[in-house]
Amino acid sequence: MKTWIFRGVALAMTLSTAQAMACPVGNGGDVQQPPKRPIVRTVSFQASELFERAQQLETAAASHERSAQASERDAETLANRARILRNQAALVNAADRPIIFAAADELSARASSSRSLAAEDRAQAADLRIQARTVRDRAVQLVRVNNNNGGGWRARPTTTQTKAETTI
Repeated sequence: MKTWIFRGVALAMTLSTAQAMACPVGNGGDVQQPPKRPIVRTVSFQASELFERAQQLETAAASHERSAQASERDAETLANRARILRNQAALVNAADRPIIFAAADELSARASSSRSLAAEDRAQAADLRIQARTVRDRAVQLVRVNNNNGGGWRARPTTTQTKAETTI
């Protein structure tokens, strides 16, 4: 029984000191903050970030393009249904034709709306691709400027070829 109590007290003390260690050190309201270390961002790191951002933009553009294709398919389906309704309106009683034509007109309007949505998605995809190209160009320019116009961001040492004098 005594060992059980001792273990319980030891566990409580361990847990309470862990919480105290997580608190900042200081007296009263004056809390000491650890000194902030400067973040060093090398050219290769910046270029990698820019290329990653360009890839994200390309992915978003592809998503918009897929959305545009889906909207275009929906528009085509709706237009086909409207055409079928108009063709079948001739076979229906004259009193019901205005209702069928109204439904066909509504489907045509929805098809038009879907096509305009597809056009907007394609325009957004094109804008995102332009932004991605600009970001990639900026990364390449950054690398070229900092590597004396060559070598990529993993610059390889270039050897200069010199002609050896072979005068005997």
